[in-house]
Amino acid sequence: MGLGYPSPTLYRVQTHSGEGYRAALSRRAELTSMIKTVAAPLISSRGRVVLSLAVVVVVLLVVAAAAGSSSRACGSCHAMSAYADALVGSPHEDVNCYACHLSEGAWGWPAFKTLEIGVMYPSALFEGAPSGPVLETSRDACLDCHDSVLETVTNSNGLRIVHYACAVGQTCDGCHATVAHGDVSRWPREPVMEECIACHLSSGAVNECDSCHLGKNETERLAVGPWQVTHGITWRDMHGMGSISYCGTCHPDDYCVKCHGLKLPHPADFGRTHGGQALQPEASCDLCHDVQVVCEGCHGLPMPHPESFLSEHSSVAESIDDETCATCHRSEGCMRCHELHVHPGSTDGTLGDPVTGAIRGPGDGS
Repeated sequence: MGLGYPSPTLYRVQTHSGEGYRAALSRRAELTSMIKTVAAPLISSRGRVVLSLAVVVVVLLVVAAAAGSSSRACGSCHAMSAYADALVGSPHEDVNCYACHLSEGAWGWPAFKTLEIGVMYPSALFEGAPSGPVLETSRDACLDCHDSVLETVTNSNGLRIVHYACAVGQTCDGCHATVAHGDVSRWPREPVMEECIACHLSSGAVNECDSCHLGKNETERLAVGPWQVTHGITWRDMHGMGSISYCGTCHPDDYCVKCHGLKLPHPADFGRTHGGQALQPEASCDLCHDVQVVCEGCHGLPMPHPESFLSEHSSVAESIDDETCATCHRSEGCMRCHELHVHPGSTDGTLGDPVTGAIRGPGDGS
C-alpha cells in the first residue's frame, strides 16, 4: 500500500509473529514522526501570524478607545458639538467628559466604551443626534471635586441648602443638570420647591421661607418663576395650576373654604363621599372642574342626574347590579322600589320614600 504501510493481509499474517508486529509498529511510528516534522513549522507559523494579528487588533482598539476618550474627540462629533460649545466659558470647560459621565466602579470605562461604540456612534452617524435614555451623572464623579458641600451649609443663587441632609441618596444632577451644558441638556432639571416642601413636611423639618431663601422679600419671590403664575395678578384664574397639596405650607387649613365652600385639597375619601356635597345648592365644583370631563367621564352619565332621570332610568340601568349605577348606589336602593312592588315615583321625576311616600330631597339617601 501507499505511504509505506504493509498490506492488511501481510499485516494479519505478520501479527502472528512477534517480529512482524514490532516491524509494523516501528513503521507507523516513523510515519507519525515524519508528519509532525513537516507540519509543525506550518502550524507554528500560522499560530504566530494569528496571534500577531490579534495583538495588533487589540492594540489598535485600545489606542482608538483612548484617543476617542478625550473631550476634543467627543466635541468633534457633529451630534455632540452643541454640548461641547455649551461648555466653553463654563466652570466645567476644562473637565474631561469621562470624568463626569463614567459609571462608578472598575467596569465603568469598559461599559461606557461599549455603549459609546455600539449605540452612540451609530446614532450620531445614522440619526444625526443622540438617542435613547439619558444616563444620570455619578454622584461620586461630582464629589471628586465638590466633596466640601457635604461638610457645610451651601448658599448659592439665593438658596440655602444642607446637602448632607437634603441630598441623601440623590444624584447631583437631580437639581444641577444644567450646570455644564446649559439649555442644551437633554434632561434639564433644577430644584423644585414642591419636592423640597414634601420632604420637609414628612420629616418635620423647618418650612419657613427664610430658612431656605436668601436676599429676597416675599413680594420679590412671588414676582419670578412659577410663583408669578399661581400668585401673580391673575392668581384667581391660575392658582389651581400649581400642586395644591403644598398650599397649606403657607396658608391655613380654612383658607380655601371662603371661596370654594370646602377644605382643599380634597380628603382621601372624597371620591366616595363627594356625592352629597356635590348636590348641595352652594356646591361650586365647576369653579375648578369641567363637569363633562371630570364628572361624566367617571360616572358615564350626565351628573348630577337631570330631573327626568328617575322616570327614564330603566333605559340606562340594565339590572340592580349594573356597574355604572353601583359606582354610587347600593342594590338595596333598587330593591326598595322594585322588589317591594312599591312605585312611589311622582310625575315630576322625584323619588318618594317607599314606606311613607314622602318626597326625599338631595342628600337624603341613595
